Amino acid sequence: MTAPGPSRLLALARTPLFRRNELAGFRYGWRTHGDLYHVQLGSRDLWICSHPDQVHEVLVSGRETWRRIDEFPPGRPFGLKLALGDGLLTTDGEEWQWRRRIINPAFHRSRIESMVATMAAAGQHMVRRLEEAAATKQIVDLMVETKRVTQEIISRTMFSADISADADRIGAAVDESLRFVARRARALVNLPPEWPTRAARRFHDSVREMDRVIYGIIRERRESDDPGDDLLGMLLQATDEETGKRLSDDQVRNEVATVYGAGHETTANALTWAWHELMQNPEILARLQTEVDPAGEIRNTADLTRLPYTRMVFDETLRLRPPVPINGRVAIAPTKLGDFSADSQAIALLVVNNIHRHPDFWERPDDFHPDHFTPRARESRHRYAWTPFGAGPHLCIGNNFATTEGVLLLAQMASRFTFEPVRPLPRPPALAVTLKPRGGLPVRVLRRP
Repeated sequence: MTAPGPSRLLALARTPLFRRNELAGFRYGWRTHGDLYHVQLGSRDLWICSHPDQVHEVLVSGRETWRRIDEFPPGRPFGLKLALGDGLLTTDGEEWQWRRRIINPAFHRSRIESMVATMAAAGQHMVRRLEEAAATKQIVDLMVETKRVTQEIISRTMFSADISADADRIGAAVDESLRFVARRARALVNLPPEWPTRAARRFHDSVREMDRVIYGIIRERRESDDPGDDLLGMLLQATDEETGKRLSDDQVRNEVATVYGAGHETTANALTWAWHELMQNPEILARLQTEVDPAGEIRNTADLTRLPYTRMVFDETLRLRPPVPINGRVAIAPTKLGDFSADSQAIALLVVNNIHRHPDFWERPDDFHPDHFTPRARESRHRYAWTPFGAGPHLCIGNNFATTEGVLLLAQMASRFTFEPVRPLPRPPALAVTLKPRGGLPVRVLRRP
């Protein structure tokens, strides 16, 4: 059976338009060719997947065949591996399994419970900055402000300190690395990353900056009598119960870079998108504020259970604006995908942005509609229709951390402020591995009465 999809010539001709807006391109392909279609683009054998059943096929039942794309072509590092090295986000098989076992305790629910006070304190720092902006009528970029607070949270929970100057440098280095990785993922032909192009030099400078900061912190902690009771301390002390293996400094560096990058960027993007939608939907914002106003100060995860609608707003944001809207896997052997045969080295692109808007599973697929996440709606929906954190064994280890942090910060902001956009909404998305509003989200901050 021949798979649907454009001809090689048509796929090549559409490439320039596609690169201007990849998500719109994938949406067009979905509407034209259906939930599963094939594209041969140069040497890339692509299967474009837009249905929850394909999430199950690739990430769950087929996980031994469909592996992370850490090298492409074989032997050449690709994607996040270029920036993060071998870590939990870039390994697979036995290597991934022992890393997951050793890191799991750091993200246990009891550990996250102990971090709520730290998250709330960082949120209060953000509230004070926003109050000052409201008083002085200063325009604030919510993208910058949400990244600032999530950087503080991850630095305090990981390093037990507010390393503001270093946090800014790591954040900038992560951003530059992701831009480089995203450009290479889009390109049909890539020069070796070792070649001294301008983009490659900036990328290597960013990696060196991450190394300088992270290895310095690791060295100081190794030399200390107290390894610390934070995430870094747990990584330094952790031992795999099955093998007795411990993480080397290089492996700790890779996990710190992974947790730091994923631990602030995606939540900051989600919070920014939440306000992007709330400013356009005042009735949803009013309902949210009606819930958070009597809730008072949040001290623990039990307090968050009093905010079910706030959680619904956050989850709906992750649906409409998934932090990582495309999830790729490569087949290590010939296999089946749906009714079709896929060759070894074929790439399956799970277009989360399409899956999250599939009309078979969402009442109002293109609207910001938090009632998609009522208890009844959750129970009746396909298990893999909502996958902002992935699915199967590779489900994001930080999903509970991110949700706790996101709901808490959203409640703190909504209880004190409203925002007015400086530029017309909606803002178009920009995609560089993660999804964010193009050009940020500049706003005026208004104190609530």
